[in-house]
Amino acid sequence: MSQIEVAQIIDQIKQEITIDASGRGKASIRATARLANIDATGLVRSLKTAVDNSGSKLVGKLIRKGFEAVEILGWSQSGIPDIAVAAILHYYGYEAGKRCSEQARLACEAFESIGVRAWMQDIMGWTKLATQPQEQPTTPALPPVEQRLHTLVLAMKTLAELTGGRLNPYMEQQFKDYAGNLLAEHNRKLLTPSEERWLGVVNFAESELGKKVPLSGAHYRGHLGTWVRTFYPHLGDRQETRLVNGVQQPIYVYACHEPTVAVGLTKAIEEFFAHPSPSAALRQAGAFARKSLVTA
Repeated sequence: MSQIEVAQIIDQIKQEITIDASGRGKASIRATARLANIDATGLVRSLKTAVDNSGSKLVGKLIRKGFEAVEILGWSQSGIPDIAVAAILHYYGYEAGKRCSEQARLACEAFESIGVRAWMQDIMGWTKLATQPQEQPTTPALPPVEQRLHTLVLAMKTLAELTGGRLNPYMEQQFKDYAGNLLAEHNRKLLTPSEERWLGVVNFAESELGKKVPLSGAHYRGHLGTWVRTFYPHLGDRQETRLVNGVQQPIYVYACHEPTVAVGLTKAIEEFFAHPSPSAALRQAGAFARKSLVTA
């Protein structure tokens, strides 16, 4: 694979790229998959995990880039925004493990100097009209909370109709969390602005550290939560009711937006997985003699 071959692929997919009046580009699922040298069906499956609790690492990356789960779900029909195309190419070029492709890396290199948006504008021959007034840079803004809640309600209604009212419990929890976050965001704007992230220790280990926390075995998720509560109680004692193994249960959540807490959780998790027998250490510390509480 060479840059010449990448250029040939780019020429083949240009008919599946669109540019709006303001110069923002979109590419189809098939065009994006072709650029990254991956299966388009597999890319669709990965993006669809945005609406359930099994969100892929790619979806996690896109959400951290500022895209919302409901928005990601609609890309198979509306096309993938240019900024998201760049993120997807970078993921399959450098972050996807065994699924990384040389072609995705070469595509990233080809776009590094000018950016994906400028590249899309160039191949589509888009130019800003000379008569257009110079646009002032604008700060990206999400739709109002009320509008986003309305969109969420419609999406839930559609899913309920498609599934006969039998939603996957993880998907149901995803929607509840999303609605709760929207309301919390609205309330925070009325008070002092803040950027808080409260995560359970398992969620932090998997989403932030890339760990796979098993459901059973010596290093299973129940013992991980107990490890943090036993040996690192200073990291916090806030509890919330969340979905655990399909059941709503109280768990401990931690202020991961605070650097000291994030560092402490990271240290605790690394020690847990490095220990040959966490259960023995917990038993010796008397952790199992206390009243049980889900701490994942």
